[in-house]
Amino acid sequence: MSKLKKRGAITAISSPKKEGKKVNSITTVKKKITTSYKVPPLTLRMSLNDKQAIGNWVEDLQELSERNVSAAKLFRALVLYRENIDDEELIELINKMN
Repeated sequence: MSKLKKRGAITAISSPKKEGKKVNSITTVKKKITTSYKVPPLTLRMSLNDKQAIGNWVEDLQELSERNVSAAKLFRALVLYRENIDDEELIELINKMN
């Protein structure tokens, strides 16, 4: 088994020789992107303004915290804080968004 095959390589275009001609194929190496928690990252599609607002919030929290704060930690904290959030008020805010 080749080194690439052991690393998870696949051939994107696989076909046998045709009429005596060798067919060129593209080989890629699969790589699963995972976080430090060994799970795939959650992709959030948002505007640059929203990303900047979250980044600013993270920076503000970082200044108040003794630990490193990231957007992921912010979202995990919000999940833990969920019982203290008024769902109806949250839905009103969501409905007002474009």
